[in-house]
Amino acid sequence: MINYNLEVSFMNKKKIPLVLGILSMNLLLMSTSAVSAAIAAIAKSFPKEPISKVQMLGSIPQLGQLIATVLFSYLAFKLTRKNLGILAVAVVGVAGLLPVFYGSSLNLILACMVLVGFGTGIISNVSPVLLQSNFDGEDRATAMGWSVGANNIGMMLFTALGGILGGSDWHNLFWIYAFSIVIILMVFFLVPQDVKLSKTAEENNQKTSLKTVFGSLNKHVYLILGITFVLSLCMMLFMTNQSIVLAGKGKGTAYVALVTAIGNIGGIATAVLIKYIRKITKTNTIAWGFIAFMLSFVLVLFTNNFALHILGNMFSGVGIVLVNATLPYELSILTDEKQFTVAIAMNTFVSSVAGMFAPIIISLVNISAGDGSFIAGTILSALMFLLLFISRFGKKIEKVGSLHATV
Repeated sequence: MINYNLEVSFMNKKKIPLVLGILSMNLLLMSTSAVSAAIAAIAKSFPKEPISKVQMLGSIPQLGQLIATVLFSYLAFKLTRKNLGILAVAVVGVAGLLPVFYGSSLNLILACMVLVGFGTGIISNVSPVLLQSNFDGEDRATAMGWSVGANNIGMMLFTALGGILGGSDWHNLFWIYAFSIVIILMVFFLVPQDVKLSKTAEENNQKTSLKTVFGSLNKHVYLILGITFVLSLCMMLFMTNQSIVLAGKGKGTAYVALVTAIGNIGGIATAVLIKYIRKITKTNTIAWGFIAFMLSFVLVLFTNNFALHILGNMFSGVGIVLVNATLPYELSILTDEKQFTVAIAMNTFVSSVAGMFAPIIISLVNISAGDGSFIAGTILSALMFLLLFISRFGKKIEKVGSLHATV
């Protein structure tokens, strides 16, 4: 009876427009995957540039996300969350379309990708805050799972369209960002207008309040941030090196885009079934997510089969959903509403740092691009699984979360 009421509450007419509006914004969060799929082709157009610089097209958006995370609290006090979301989508759209017309400079394209990252960074913070404030309990976990599923739908959509548009000329793949116009309209009409935080907050000393929030965060929040760092590193290793690995097997941009797009079915299916998967994986959901990442590296690197390459990308999507849907939920049960806003911003910040510096970190430890990076990703994912599984990390989080709820 309780579960029935939760489902009715989740699907009532007042909630549906808000859910659709949030999910529409989330479609853009993985849009840079379309650019990552074309890295090998883009590198040929800039033969004098080092491959590590071209690879930054997939990682440098994280710099924009860093900036967005730092400015998010300030912007949230100046704009309503709805208007902030619309602004973020507009930035993604304009910056994403510029390389279509001015694509002869790698530096300019990199600058555009920073702006795209800024827009997606704002969305990354606005989305979970809206979900946290509008849903509770298992509804919240399900909604967060669906939001990650929307990320994967966006990744599949943009990668497929990017592969089609950029098959003959990689410049054309940037036309995918014209879809931002549709998303702006969806947010405008489907998300109800809210009130600026500056009008609802009555604290006279906001800086002191923010320091208090930081100081009151549970230590497990920082452990989750460490997991986020490793997760982002694994994601960037996969996204920025897959086209290079497959190019070594004689596969072109269209092939990479196709296996990536079809492979995202795995992430979408996982998001839809996340409520039931969590009943099987229980407190080890994050650990099994890293096993999925390990399998994604192995299947793409050690096989030369179309179906297995798709399966490898499916496991990548499974890993992203299992980990990315669970981490924000665990942060939400460890924090109250004020703490969660800070915790999710910190989570986005750490994710951005890891993603942006992934190529540099790999270079510093003398791991080569392509095959070498995939081997590193395999080892890192396996180690994370063992660490999380043996330490029973998820079970500890639930215990701390239950104690936090009773205080």
